[in-house]
Parts: sequence; C-alpha cells; structure tokens
Amino acid sequence: MRKVPLPDGAKLYLYTAALTALAAGAISNAAEAVVTVANTLAVKDVVVIASEDYPELEGRVARIKTAAADSVTLEGVDTSNLEKFTPGGKVSLIPLDADEWQRLPYVSTFGLTGGDIKTGTSSYLDVDDDQEFRAGRNARRLEYTISWKQDGVARAALQASDGLESVHRLQFKDGSVSYYVGELAYDDVPSTEKGNEQTTKSTVLLRGAPTNLAKAS
Repeated sequence: MRKVPLPDGAKLYLYTAALTALAAGAISNAAEAVVTVANTLAVKDVVVIASEDYPELEGRVARIKTAAADSVTLEGVDTSNLEKFTPGGKVSLIPLDADEWQRLPYVSTFGLTGGDIKTGTSSYLDVDDDQEFRAGRNARRLEYTISWKQDGVARAALQASDGLESVHRLQFKDGSVSYYVGELAYDDVPSTEKGNEQTTKSTVLLRGAPTNLAKAS
C-alpha cells in the first residue's frame, strides 16, 4: 500500500556562515555536469550554484557525486541541452559547511506561494477565438513562522541573516531534504494576540524552485 508523503515531523534549519564562492570554473555539457575547480570538495558535500552565464542554475543546490583533484561531478544537474547551456560558460560553487546550520525550532506555519503559470493572449482579426500562450512562472516565496523567544539562538540567527542571501534546509523524516535559496526578510516583531502563542514571521524571496535531494546513500 502506498505511503502518503507528509512533511509532518520535518526540521527546519538556517545556514549561518557567509556564502563564499570558490573560484569560477568551466562546466561541461552532460547528464551530470562536471565543474572544473581547484578542489577542496568531497563526495556528498552540498553546494549552491552561482552563475552569470546560466541563469537556469542560479541558486540551485547540488550534491557532489564524484570529486577529483581539479573537478567535481554534480549529482542530478543535467546540462546536456545545448540551447539552454551554451558550451563555454562558467559557474561558481558555494560550499555549505555541515557544521554551520542553526535549527529553527517550533515552526508553527510553513508554506510556499507563487510559481503559478503566467500567460499571455493573442487575438487576431481573422480568428474568432483568442489564443493563450505560456510566459513563464510567477516568482516564488517561502513564508514561515516560529515561536518567539527573546534570548533564543534561532532569533539571533534570523536577525543576523535579515536582508541577506540565505539558505534554508528542510530535513524530512525519511532523510530527504529540500533547500530554499533567496533573500531573507525577517520580522522580529512578535505577534501579540490574546490567547495565542507569540510568533515571528520570515519571508524568503526565492531565486527559483526549491531543490529536492534524496537521502544521501
């Protein structure tokens, strides 16, 4: 019998270190892209991709599948489409240190908005019916609230990241993870409603769709 996937029990984390990119390197056109890099990365390390040449990859998170002295393979990053990924472009990799995550406990609400299909309409003199065409998607954002604690380490981490490019990680009970990359806007003024727990709200203006990674084998 199929087990229904639920996010219940997932834990939310905020990356607290500076997002420092390695030197830009060439990226291959392949079903799993290879990036030329003076390598300090290891297999199973997680990186954020930054690229002026390939906006489709900007803000995407990837796991290192193989690592050599001068290159790494990005698991699941398909750059074989030459129309999207013209050969010769470069990317920068931002390593995410496994020890630099701060858990954000007591998440009371969590949700994504946006990503709806945008359309336009063509209307012709000699055609009775208008024609609708696709024109990309609306911007996405992540919004969540957490229980407010004046001297909490989670509050301090959110305050320090307010207004900066951020990375959030949602760790599911089955070991899979979702990553959300974008500018964090943290409202440090807690809600104050009679009979309700005080919470603060965070909004993340995402660079694109979240990246979902299966449990590392």
